[in-house]
Amino acid sequence: MARRATPRLGAWNARGRAVTSILIVLLGGVWSAAGWGCGSRRPPPSPTTVTPVVRDIPTALRNTIFARSSMNGLEPTLVSGFGLVVGLNGTGGGTLDDRVAGTMERVMGQQGIGRGSRASGALVDPLSGQPKTPRQLLRDPSVAVVLVEAVIPPGSPDGYSFDVFVRALNATSLEGGRLWTTELRVGGAQTFGGYQTRKLAEAGGEIYINPFAEPGREGDGVTRTVGRILDGGVVTSPFGIQLVLDNASPTMARSVVDAINSRFPERAGDRGPTARGRSSQDVEINIPGRYRDNPEEFLQILRFLTVDGRFAPEQYAQQYVRQIRSLPALADELAWALVGLGEPAIPFCRELYDEGELIPKLAGLRAGAMLGDPRAALPLLEIARDAPSTVLRSEAISLVSRLSAGPQVDQALRELARSRELSVRVAAYEARAERAQRAQFNRLLARERERPQGTGAISVASLERHARVHLPEGTIQGVSRRAMGASFLMDRVEGGEPLIYITQQGEPRVVLFGEAPSIETPVFVSAWNDRLWIVAEEAGAERLRVRYRDPRTGRVTVHEVRPSLTELVDFLSRRSSPEDPRPGLGMTYAEVVGVLHAIHQGGATKAEFATERDRLLANLFEASRGAITEERPESASDTEPIFFTPDVAPTLGDLEPGSTLPAQNEPRRLVVPIPPRDPASRR
Repeated sequence: MARRATPRLGAWNARGRAVTSILIVLLGGVWSAAGWGCGSRRPPPSPTTVTPVVRDIPTALRNTIFARSSMNGLEPTLVSGFGLVVGLNGTGGGTLDDRVAGTMERVMGQQGIGRGSRASGALVDPLSGQPKTPRQLLRDPSVAVVLVEAVIPPGSPDGYSFDVFVRALNATSLEGGRLWTTELRVGGAQTFGGYQTRKLAEAGGEIYINPFAEPGREGDGVTRTVGRILDGGVVTSPFGIQLVLDNASPTMARSVVDAINSRFPERAGDRGPTARGRSSQDVEINIPGRYRDNPEEFLQILRFLTVDGRFAPEQYAQQYVRQIRSLPALADELAWALVGLGEPAIPFCRELYDEGELIPKLAGLRAGAMLGDPRAALPLLEIARDAPSTVLRSEAISLVSRLSAGPQVDQALRELARSRELSVRVAAYEARAERAQRAQFNRLLARERERPQGTGAISVASLERHARVHLPEGTIQGVSRRAMGASFLMDRVEGGEPLIYITQQGEPRVVLFGEAPSIETPVFVSAWNDRLWIVAEEAGAERLRVRYRDPRTGRVTVHEVRPSLTELVDFLSRRSSPEDPRPGLGMTYAEVVGVLHAIHQGGATKAEFATERDRLLANLFEASRGAITEERPESASDTEPIFFTPDVAPTLGDLEPGSTLPAQNEPRRLVVPIPPRDPASRR
């Protein structure tokens, strides 16, 4: 290693005297300047006093994240955009606002529409055989421009799916239409030249018109210029969740990060640690992969997570249980705090399972079930059977479905699925389906682990998708499932009286309850201005004749199927292909539901009919109040919020008089029975 040179003493003395002389001169000048200007010298700035932020929080919750910070990204986000719908039955191509038309022409041009030789269908001019220009396409009767709107729940991660609302801007009906992939941006839709907000998601798919109205029929009070795409949106660039401390503190920020990552450690498939400090005041939050489909639950646990690590989790659990008994008004919040403590809280939750008072008992059971305690199963099943409130019974069913407590849970859910209370029956079905899906995934995963190496491994994501769309018959859960093409799922539920249940939010499903739901014969059902007939002249007939006239081609086909609702749904939705050449009508989900509704209204089945009241309209109404929209910053140090006015008013900015929306405290699925047109016609 080279040595550093040592200066000689004589050289240092000479250099030192020179430096000393210079310093004396400079100091003298400074002293003189200070003395000369002392009369005009400014006083030193006074220290700034910073008052710490102290929240008015109940003492029981002062050690939680909720008491020390706020979170950006906890409000639902309105997103919208202009999209193109194709496949209409001659109801599109109307007059369009010039700004919207110019925007759509520009977007289509950027996507290459109107160029190249690979165009087909509505994209081709039938006279010239050449691709249509964007302007020609906008005038095509089979094409329409729509306003696309949706509300993205808080904390929704990349890949999260959601329902979408569409409104026609130049069409008289959206029946039969399909939305091309459309960008969705924050706030109201903007035309070209307006302020372009951040892109959060995309949407596309089959448009779902009210299935309980007859297609093509006017004057029935149904608006066919609006529709939905169930599960048609997907988050592509999510907002980050930012936790902002009330008072900047590197120590506290580090404690918060450690507490979060200790409770939610990084696992395979996660996109980094759950919490990452950005500054002494900001903490970035990533939704763990295991909460991808339920980010709201994760955020609730996070809010009430205990930060102060001076005491063991067991001590906090004991304290929270004591406070649940003495402060029942805070039972819900304290239950979340127990969940935040993790497994160490389970023995203390059990102290509340046999509590005489209902509120502390439910708080303990809720926390225990969310922590996976199998001992919570029996008391939850007692509530599911005997509680006077159907809301409590449904919640208990939902909680017990999470538990791995053996076949007794599955057997109890089978019994509850026979309840005369419709909401309880549907809640039991949902619980059975979730348990069947988990069991199917575990079977597939075990089979995959036994696969010899080098034989082509299947990813966990693929196994999850397969378990979601295919549930075999003969399982203890008693729920089987098949995919009806790419449109919807059909579930069969063993046990109880026949029931047709239709979902109207999330993934579309036709659910058939009962051992063998069927169509009673003789029967004559007509739908859609006689475009569809279902006929059987004799009682006990083994075959039904289905006559159908295609609205686009006018072609009439006649087929025979057995009088089974399961086989009829399969036939109506099937599209013939080289892989499956069996005949079918290739109907959409909305069309299949319309046929089932017509069968029920005509009294041609003993099955009851029920659907659900979805919350999409309520969420859109809340998110679109006012014309001014905010694009929020993500942290304390970011720029101020930007406010802008959308070019097209949100669909539900003004609620029509007399209209009603679901209350905010209603359950996620509110089941609604639909009576037949003539109850006396029920066979």
